[in-house]
Amino acid sequence: MSFSNKLNTSTADSRRPIGLILQTLHKWLGLIVGLQLLIWIVTGLAFNLIDEQFLDANQYRTTHQTASPTTAPAPAANLLQQYQAEGIIELTLTSVLERAVYTLITAQQTRWFWADSLQPLSLNDAEILAIAKQSYSGSGELSAPQILTHETPFDASGPVAMLIAADEVGTRIYIDTASGTVLAHQNSQSDLKDLLFMLHFMDYAPDNGIGFNHLLVQLVSIAALLLGLSGIYILGHKFHQGQLSLPFLRRKTAIGKLVLFTQDAQLLAEFTELSGTYLESINQGRERLRTQCGGGGRCGLCKLRFVEQPPAPNDYDLDKLTATELEQGIRLSCQHEASPRKLALVTKAQHRYWPQLER
Repeated sequence: MSFSNKLNTSTADSRRPIGLILQTLHKWLGLIVGLQLLIWIVTGLAFNLIDEQFLDANQYRTTHQTASPTTAPAPAANLLQQYQAEGIIELTLTSVLERAVYTLITAQQTRWFWADSLQPLSLNDAEILAIAKQSYSGSGELSAPQILTHETPFDASGPVAMLIAADEVGTRIYIDTASGTVLAHQNSQSDLKDLLFMLHFMDYAPDNGIGFNHLLVQLVSIAALLLGLSGIYILGHKFHQGQLSLPFLRRKTAIGKLVLFTQDAQLLAEFTELSGTYLESINQGRERLRTQCGGGGRCGLCKLRFVEQPPAPNDYDLDKLTATELEQGIRLSCQHEASPRKLALVTKAQHRYWPQLER
């Protein structure tokens, strides 16, 4: 198949060169990975610069010294017999508000019972408030308990009650109403800490749990790997096409003359200082050939026709120029290193914007 047929086939298929596809992918991957890297840096600096005490959720949390139960526990034989079929694992005696409580752990679930009556543990609002006060050392008044209906991050065995303290940090106390356990203290400053952790570990999904190696981290890791691999390919591809060269091997200035003609073959200008691409050489000192992308191969406005011996087209030429233009020797002047050649303008707009004083 001839070069012309290959060009026509490529144009008919409307396929972008693989190099440009990878460059687009590389840029989007760079945006995603770069954004997350910026978030890592900012949140990491925040953790190092912000005082740890400022982010502490337990500023007013205190450990209540458990006193001996004021009620005598009843024998647990009947309780053990009742749940023996579930496979009893452990029975312990604790206390809630100085009242003895049995904690029964079976193979199916954990239950709590008032030890003096063997009735399931049940807390009213006053008892929940009393438990919260035992864990709180601040001076703020506690609100009435509010049973949360939405899902919480706590490992609770029953409904979770929240109480809010009227202090300067807005302390919130969470209590498991099934066991009387204080689940956590939180406040407005610890919310900032949680936000920083969420951003730092990409913990955006509620089902990630406490594991670091979750799906989002894996996806960003794969994106970073693809970013590196695509970057290596693009560098090699550009070097192969002559778009990239090592600085110490790059020719500073070509010796000779670049002659530029109008569309109707009239002499327009001559350039003897050839450095960089044809576009850079022509635009030395002033803008003679206008572009929108600044020589990035994206707008196609810098195309010129090589009167003789056009260079081999690269990816940008194949993407922006038609098969007919390529056959006529038209190339993007921003994509080829300048050398002594004869070139011609190809559009009326190029003539219209050419500096009047140089015509």
